[in-house]
Amino acid sequence: MQPKYLDIFDLLLSPFYFLLILYIAYYYKNTKIRMPGKSHYRYFLPALLCKIIGSIALCLIYTYYYDGGDAINYYVSAKMFSNVILEGDFGKFFQMMDYKHNNINYILSAGNVYGTLEFSPNDYYALFTVMLTVPICVIACKSFVVTAMILSSLSFIGLWKLYEVFIDQFPDLTRQFAWSIFFIPSVFFWGSGILKDTYTLSAVGFYVCGLYNYFIAKNRNMQYLLMMVGSIIIFIYIKPYFFFALMPGSLIWIFFNRIRNIKNPLLAIMIIPILLLGAIALVLFVLQNFGQYLGEYNLDNVLNKAVKTQQDLIRDQYGGNSYNIGEFEPTIQGVLMKAPAALNLALFRPFLWDARNPVMLLSGLENLFMLVFSLYILIRVKFLTLIRSFFSHPLLIFSMLFSLFFAFSVGLTTANYGALARLKIPYIPFYVGSLFILYYLNRNSFGRRSSRKWQPPNYNSVARQPQP
Repeated sequence: MQPKYLDIFDLLLSPFYFLLILYIAYYYKNTKIRMPGKSHYRYFLPALLCKIIGSIALCLIYTYYYDGGDAINYYVSAKMFSNVILEGDFGKFFQMMDYKHNNINYILSAGNVYGTLEFSPNDYYALFTVMLTVPICVIACKSFVVTAMILSSLSFIGLWKLYEVFIDQFPDLTRQFAWSIFFIPSVFFWGSGILKDTYTLSAVGFYVCGLYNYFIAKNRNMQYLLMMVGSIIIFIYIKPYFFFALMPGSLIWIFFNRIRNIKNPLLAIMIIPILLLGAIALVLFVLQNFGQYLGEYNLDNVLNKAVKTQQDLIRDQYGGNSYNIGEFEPTIQGVLMKAPAALNLALFRPFLWDARNPVMLLSGLENLFMLVFSLYILIRVKFLTLIRSFFSHPLLIFSMLFSLFFAFSVGLTTANYGALARLKIPYIPFYVGSLFILYYLNRNSFGRRSSRKWQPPNYNSVARQPQP
């Protein structure tokens, strides 16, 4: 039986849109790669192609393997709103968008005419995701696969911006950063479909690009400030905890230059942990005192949710697809006690022997690579040298802090390996990229030398041009 969200138009339209997207990308790549310092654009087409393939694969997996799920629910709901637009009833469309003052029964009754709403109208995180998908769905002629392809192509822009930030700091690592950002299977699979993760992952890239150019490189171009503001809006209305995971590293990155200008190296090293603790305290203060604006993400709800998730794991219905980090109290102290277990779970599990299906097996292989790579660096580099190199570069500090904060929150609050494989993807490019940076900074420890010696960036003395 053919699924109701797939029809003949998907088969007819998909090749046309696929070739159109590749043609536009090919023309853009050829225009850029001729410019000085743009040789990294050789990865543009392969990276985009991976995103598109990931979006198509995710559509097929949700259709024929899962037989439903979030990606399909978002698409069906976006199709309902698209039908309203294509009927020309814009008044009804904007009335349906106003979830705060709208009558729930009105939306449901409208759904009976134009389609169905596949989630609760009170779930404004899902509703905002659907609203972002509606114009893409209209452009895609309401095709499921084409909508996913266009969304993956647009979200790719954010990842490319992130890639350019990394290679601007470490030009010798263009290939390594390309692998860590674009070519890790779980990232381009789970980060390419009609899912919240696609929007938030791309928003992280735009946020980092805006932060780097506006505050670090001091390119006071309004586009970078708008990138940050737009990304923060997406975080707040889809997954607010992204912003809190990014905040500590962002503050340290912004103030890093002033810290580096301190003459006393011991004092400079002491200030960074103090600034880190201050950033964490600021995050906790915001979570505690602005809980009324955060909904389910206020501090009390987050702690109680973490405990309920852990207790929910002992139920038989999860079977072998769940994990258990042990009991803990819904307090800051109780949660921090579980930090090592939560980090181990989010960073390196599921292990290969935890896999129960092909998706988990793929995630297990990736985790094995990250575990082996991490241990290799820890074993080959002296501890004090590793700490010194960690604090030697602001991008490394930012990437590692975001990775650890995000991994901790996901490992603590996610119920099973299936959800974990999807929710952990935002930190993977940063964590793997951090490992490559540590390897590069300590390459002498691995018997590798480079003709180019890395120097700390000096943003105050170098006039930087805005990135395109």
